[in-house]
Amino acid sequence: MITLRPWKGSKNEFEVDVRVENAAGRKLRQRVKAPVTGRSAAERWAKALEQELLAQLLAPEPEPEKPPPPTFEEFAKTFLDLCLADRLGTNTLMNYDVHLRLYLLPVLARRRLDEVTPKDITAIKKSLVSKSHNTMCEVLKTLRRVFNRAIAENEIKSAPVDFEIPRRKRKPAIAYDDQEQVALLAAAQAMGPMFVVAVLLGLDGGLRRGEILALKWTDVDLKRGLMTIRHNLVRDKVDLPKGRTEDEVGLTTRLADALRGFPKTGTFVLDDHGRHFQEHHIKSWMKALVKRAGLPWRGTHVLRKSCGTRIAEGGGGVAAVASHLRHKDLQTASDYVDRRRGSSSAIHALETLGRRASEHS
Repeated sequence: MITLRPWKGSKNEFEVDVRVENAAGRKLRQRVKAPVTGRSAAERWAKALEQELLAQLLAPEPEPEKPPPPTFEEFAKTFLDLCLADRLGTNTLMNYDVHLRLYLLPVLARRRLDEVTPKDITAIKKSLVSKSHNTMCEVLKTLRRVFNRAIAENEIKSAPVDFEIPRRKRKPAIAYDDQEQVALLAAAQAMGPMFVVAVLLGLDGGLRRGEILALKWTDVDLKRGLMTIRHNLVRDKVDLPKGRTEDEVGLTTRLADALRGFPKTGTFVLDDHGRHFQEHHIKSWMKALVKRAGLPWRGTHVLRKSCGTRIAEGGGGVAAVASHLRHKDLQTASDYVDRRRGSSSAIHALETLGRRASEHS
């Protein structure tokens, strides 16, 4: 919109008032004395000014200057807060905290997120030389998660450096064989019903150590022959199960019978005067059991691996192992099957087929 007014009573000089507005409602206005004389000349000059203002109005607004990315140390605190807000598991949070404090911050603390270089990655790997291969893999995974979260939070546009994360080295699963399981159960029966229940929750139920300790009577449905895994003891605190989901697990006849005959003395199945036992308790129980049974000490997770191996050898296959042990993928389930006896079974099958072929030739 253009308005012309005589300039201080002059007939040939004019004040030009130009106002423009775009569709978004943004306005520009300029009110000045025209540098030319005569109404027609002033109008032409005003229209040219109007076009200039319209061009300014239609031009994209310059983006506000963004502050530089935070330092790695500053964002590390934000990263842990975000993980806590996302309700990640206790173990995951503690592992992130340890990886950051011990291995990543000593190298990257003062680096801006966009300034990390390949030399920094090399320095981190060198600092982990005395640690296991898998520890190095996990630390590098944490670093990648920090970068990915920084991208998601618009702190950086892309990862400042590309690096490979080696595959974890997986140890072959070692389970107790049939005779060793019989000996272990005999030792448990000699030591008392609580030990029988603890062993069978691992050996038949496939529960993790923390899940055995955190199992409540309200999680057990003997009529349906099921138990629902809702809790896991992590760092001596009751947390959600690994994977943050609840799953139902079927009960074998002997596990159901052991639970049915076990007295309810509190909230937890394995109850310690109204509260759960601690993780060190089940470790000491297992050490006492294997000593009494004359078996080698293989930790507490051996019960879960023995369960997976029994399912596979019984014809259930890896899919059944994954279902019962609540694994997300078949590869993880496969890692819970002891394959030491697999070769002898394969040779037996091959020789049997060979004899049959000879008999028919």
